[in-house]
Amino acid sequence: LQTRAVFRCSNSLSTSIISTSRKYAGYAGQTPSLKTQELSPLIATTHVSGVVATVFGATGFVGRYVVSELGEQGSQVVIPYRGTENCFRHLKPLGDLGQIVAMECDVWKPEQLEEVCSQSNIVINLIGSRWPTKNFSMDDTNHKIARNIAKAAKRAGVSRMIHVSALGAAENAKTEFGRSKWAGEKAVQEEFPEATILRPSTLFGYEDHYLTRWAGIMKFWPFVPLIEGTLNRKEAPFAATDLALSVKHCIFNLSTSSKTFELQGSSVLTTKDLIDLIRNTTYLETREFNVPLWPARFLSSITGTILRKPRFTRDEIDFETTDNLANPSALGTSDLGIDPLDINKAAVKFIRHYRRAKFINEI
Repeated sequence: LQTRAVFRCSNSLSTSIISTSRKYAGYAGQTPSLKTQELSPLIATTHVSGVVATVFGATGFVGRYVVSELGEQGSQVVIPYRGTENCFRHLKPLGDLGQIVAMECDVWKPEQLEEVCSQSNIVINLIGSRWPTKNFSMDDTNHKIARNIAKAAKRAGVSRMIHVSALGAAENAKTEFGRSKWAGEKAVQEEFPEATILRPSTLFGYEDHYLTRWAGIMKFWPFVPLIEGTLNRKEAPFAATDLALSVKHCIFNLSTSSKTFELQGSSVLTTKDLIDLIRNTTYLETREFNVPLWPARFLSSITGTILRKPRFTRDEIDFETTDNLANPSALGTSDLGIDPLDINKAAVKFIRHYRRAKFINEI
């Protein structure tokens, strides 16, 4: 009985579906054929730029902004990664279906580097580090890996390459970071002479190591350390979104090949100005304590080797004792058509969550 009841229900349901389809299709006594139906036009969600880009370092801080800009332009993005799919899955929605392609890659194996570059017409290197880890030294990440990528891109026949270095890179820099970045630039230019070099100032954005570092210190530390020799140091921080725009402009502007651009923001701040800006933005009540340079360097040399993401390293403190400003005669943001984001106006967007609950919605 149950079987007969189910059969009758399904039979009546099928009859009603067929009759309804006939009614709305405008056919008198026959079921409409697929050949006679009009098909709706295909509407693409995004246009196709023709760019196939391999983005090294796409899973890092800057990578999400660069992949977002490329995906918005309809580019196909190849993401070399190491580890698990958790490293890159947040990048998949940034492009159309099938446009974000992740490929496992070991940067020390030339054959794998060539494989991830083989189908691309541009390679972007975002790999870099401000402190060494147990697996990679700063010379590895900022110099040797950059050379390996440039060499593989050239062998794979890639026509364009963009290498992101850092403002402050110099042969005689007082920090290992500056020297390794300079060595990386020279290595890329030797292996890939047509490469475009971008030297951004210290970057700010969501989950950065600039605004959030000082905001975290103000919220969780008992006092704010004012390190001797760093308070009057000048810098014009650059937005990570603006760096992504700069990369995009270099991709579609062939005249940027073989050139170096120094990129910085519109507002020049001292370290003390930055601390005051964060305090006024987060409404955090803090105590300040003057710290001599040598104890700060000594303590940071210990914590820098123990902690996975240290607040300070000895090399960073040395880097922050000298001004970090672009050369006025160098190519910059204006040559790329970029209007830099003002950190004074944008800071609240990135560190609002460090406020106490009663101030969270204050503008």
